[in-house]
Amino acid sequence: MSRAPVIRPSGRGTLAWAGLAWDLTVLALVAINLGLILFDSLFVIETFAAGVAWLSPAVHDWYAATVHEHFATIDLYFVAIFIADVLIGWGLAIWYQRYHRWFFYPFVHWYDVLGCIPLAGFRWLRVLRVLALGIRLQRLGLIDVRQWRAYAFAKKYYDILVEEVSDRVVVNVLDGIQEEVRSGGKDLTTRVLQEIIQPRRQQLVNVISQRIEAAVTKAYGDNRDEIQGYVSKLVNRAVSDNVAIAGVERVPMLGAAVTRSLEWAIRDAVNSVLDEAVTGLESDEFDDMVQHIADSVLAQLLETQASVSPDINEAIVEVVELLKEQVRVQRWKETYA
Repeated sequence: MSRAPVIRPSGRGTLAWAGLAWDLTVLALVAINLGLILFDSLFVIETFAAGVAWLSPAVHDWYAATVHEHFATIDLYFVAIFIADVLIGWGLAIWYQRYHRWFFYPFVHWYDVLGCIPLAGFRWLRVLRVLALGIRLQRLGLIDVRQWRAYAFAKKYYDILVEEVSDRVVVNVLDGIQEEVRSGGKDLTTRVLQEIIQPRRQQLVNVISQRIEAAVTKAYGDNRDEIQGYVSKLVNRAVSDNVAIAGVERVPMLGAAVTRSLEWAIRDAVNSVLDEAVTGLESDEFDDMVQHIADSVLAQLLETQASVSPDINEAIVEVVELLKEQVRVQRWKETYA
């Protein structure tokens, strides 16, 4: 079902500035209200009230008679403004169709709704209204809290706290994994082989084939002259030690030439075989060979899993231990050094 077109009122720029002015007004009122709530909460403490009286008896008497005595009524004036703000925001949300249903607004802005309740437990939810308005001003680009010293201070210790807590949680989880591996025994190894390695056999074979091909091709290309020189020495030694070739060399006139020709032919043949072998790594035959080898290795692992389980489990435990050491690194020291 197609959605009905969104109705946009005219004068968008004027409304935007009016909304911004209203938000700033509400933000100031919430700040004043929270300040009054905090001060009045402290005023009921005799020591604090006595301190105010010692500093300024006139202020103490005025506040006690004018504000503290009628604080509930004064707070209701603020509540009336906050309720109006909620209703206006709700009406605009319906008008602009910001939410899927018209009644979603009070659930999304639950802190605004509950903060309008003139009870001590709910009044402090108005702090969330300040945060929400601050985020809105940040989004509009009117303020940039990231440039504030208070933000940098809070972010530093927040990052430290989050990293330390998360590191300890991760280390505890990894400890549990190690214990599970140590106690899992054969069952864990069987599951690793059957549920992880076996289903990805073809991908593993492809990766192995590509890695071997790339490694051998690069190594041979970088050291081709050295390898062929080494092969030449082997051929020379083999020819010199061969009794039959030594007999041919003793033939008058043609023996030495025949021996050199055989030596060159063998050397060229061996070097050609090496070149062909390296080139052949890209062939389908090589992939098939690696496929058969990988299948044989996996089949052998599955057949002899009982004997290799301790080794595999110990390797997994050591890998997890390395992860724990990496997690324990306090990176916040590098960031805030």
